[in-house]
Amino acid sequence: MSGRKSPQGSSTDRPSTGDAFIQDPDMLRLFDYWRSLRAGRALPAKSDIDPLEISWALSRIYLVDHSPEDGFVYCLAGNDIAGIFGRANLKGLRPRDFLPKERAEPVERLFQQVVDERCIMWMKGLIYFRADRTPIGERLVLPLGDAASETVTGVLGMTVIHSVAVGTIQPEDYASERFFPIDNLP
Repeated sequence: MSGRKSPQGSSTDRPSTGDAFIQDPDMLRLFDYWRSLRAGRALPAKSDIDPLEISWALSRIYLVDHSPEDGFVYCLAGNDIAGIFGRANLKGLRPRDFLPKERAEPVERLFQQVVDERCIMWMKGLIYFRADRTPIGERLVLPLGDAASETVTGVLGMTVIHSVAVGTIQPEDYASERFFPIDNLP
């Protein structure tokens, strides 16, 4: 995976917070919203999210629950997200329910890294390349948790499409992922 940086990278590889990389103003706004929901905790709970407070982002966000038994299951996916996959709704589906296995596994691995390493993930480039699509943009995946144990139990994500790749795809178009431990966030 080109450009992948893990939380174990040296401090010279990454800043202490993800906002130094986020370029889209709405994505930065969602990141700030997520940070405000933490309210002194390591991570917010899904129940902390108020759709009315982020109505400007609803078409581009998704909520995905995680459990060891069920894996990653979409609770909500905005119209822009579901539409990329030719669907009206992704609720109740796992990535492998609407993507071929070889395309779903890398998506689930990215989500799993956010869960296991308690980190945020930011991606730029061919954000749907693993899903055999060619939009170029940004993606942000933020962990959500159980308020009592602070275990990661899901993710809040946002995808913003800036353009669509046409013609030959260049190496610089491939997605670059960055991971930032939540323990390093203010």
